[in-house]
Amino acid sequence: MSFDCVVIGGGAAGMMAAIQCKENNMQTVIIEHTAKLGTKILKTGNGKCNFSNTFMTKEMYQNNNADYAMEIINRFNVDDTIHFFEDLSVYKKERNGYLYPRSEMAASVALALTGKIQALDIPVFFETSVKKIDRAGSEYVLQLEGAKTNTIKTKTVILACGSAASPSSGSDGSGYKLVKKLGIKVVKPLPALTALESDKKNMKLATGVRAYGNVKIMAAGRVVAEDTGEIQFTDYGISGIPVFQVSRFAVRAMEEGQRVEALVDVAADIKEDDLLSMLKCAVNTRKHQSVSESLSGLFNKKLVMMICKDIGIEGNSSASDMDDDICQKLVRHMKSLRYHITGYKGNDYAQVCQGGVDVSELNENLESVDNHGIFFAGELVDIDGKCGGYNLQWAWSSGVVAAKSAFDYCNRQE
Repeated sequence: MSFDCVVIGGGAAGMMAAIQCKENNMQTVIIEHTAKLGTKILKTGNGKCNFSNTFMTKEMYQNNNADYAMEIINRFNVDDTIHFFEDLSVYKKERNGYLYPRSEMAASVALALTGKIQALDIPVFFETSVKKIDRAGSEYVLQLEGAKTNTIKTKTVILACGSAASPSSGSDGSGYKLVKKLGIKVVKPLPALTALESDKKNMKLATGVRAYGNVKIMAAGRVVAEDTGEIQFTDYGISGIPVFQVSRFAVRAMEEGQRVEALVDVAADIKEDDLLSMLKCAVNTRKHQSVSESLSGLFNKKLVMMICKDIGIEGNSSASDMDDDICQKLVRHMKSLRYHITGYKGNDYAQVCQGGVDVSELNENLESVDNHGIFFAGELVDIDGKCGGYNLQWAWSSGVVAAKSAFDYCNRQE
C-alpha cells in the first residue's frame, strides 16, 4: 500500500489534517491505535466542547513557544475555524468569548468530523500502532502492528498522536517514543491543566466548597503565575479553572526541585479594609449566632470553619467573642490562605501536557528540520494553552498547516 500522506492519530488535530489532505486530492489514511476516532473531544469543555475562543492572543499559550503557536494559528484562525464547522452544520454559541457548538454537545463536533471523513472516503486503520518509521529513498516505510498489512509506504507523514494526558481517551504518550526513534528532541512531558495537592492542615473541612477567588503560585519565594475564578476546595488540595490555569508552573517548579506554595485569596473581589468592615458588621449584628453562621452571608460556612481553625478559633464559637484583633486576623487569613503544594494530579486527570516535540526541531511549516516530509500537529508538540478552547484551536490550526505543508512538499517532489 502506498499513500501521499499517513496521519498518525485520529484525534482533533489528526482528523483535521486528514480532511485537509484529502480535500487537496492526496491519498490519505489515518492510523488510530484505539477503536474510535475523536474520543478525547468528547471530554472537552465538560462534555460541551469549548472548541475555540474569540479572545486569541499569545498570552493564552503558556510556555516559551507562544510566538510560534500564534504564527501557526494566524494561518488558520478563529474565524476560519468557525467557518469550517459551519460548513459541517455545526453552529457556534458564544459565551464571554468561549465558543461552543450550539447544541452544547461535544459529540456534535466529533460526529461532524467523523462524518466528513466518511464522506471523503478516508480509510482508517483502527487498533493499529506504528512501531517505526524508516526512510526509503523519497518515501517513508511505516512498520505497523495490528493491521492486516505489516508495512505501508507514504510520501509524507503527519504525527498527531496526542500527549500523555487523559490516557483513557487514547493519549497514552506512545507518540513520544516514535518521535524519539526519529532522533527528534522531546521536552519532558508533564501534566498541565490539572489539580494541585497539598499537606495543608484543616483543608478537609472545606471539601466540596466552590468559591470565587485568586490563586498565586509561589516558587522559590516568588510569584510565577496567578489567576482568578471559581476555586474548588478538595480533601487533597485545590482545583477549579484558575488552579488549572496556573498548575503547569507549579508542576514544572516541583520538577525542578523548588518549594511551591499557593496563596489563595477567597475575597479577591473585596478590598481588605472593606472586608474587615463587612465582617465586623456581620458579627456585631448577629452576635447570637456562631461565627460561621454570622458570616454565612459572606462565605460558605465550611470555608469559614476551615479558616477559623487555621487561626486557632472554633467556627462554632459565639460571634460575640469576636474582638477587633480576631476579626483582623481572620480577614488577613481570608486574603492569603497558604497551601504548601506537595504534588499534583497526574496524566489520568490532566487535560493536556506541557512538553513534547521541541519546536526548535521544526521549521515554520511544522516540518521536522532533519526528517523532511514528516510533519507535526496537536498536543504532541510542546505547545500548551490555557483552558478556554485554546488547545483545541491549536489542534485545528496545526492540523491545517501540517496538511497544507505536506501537500506543498509532495508538489515539490514531483
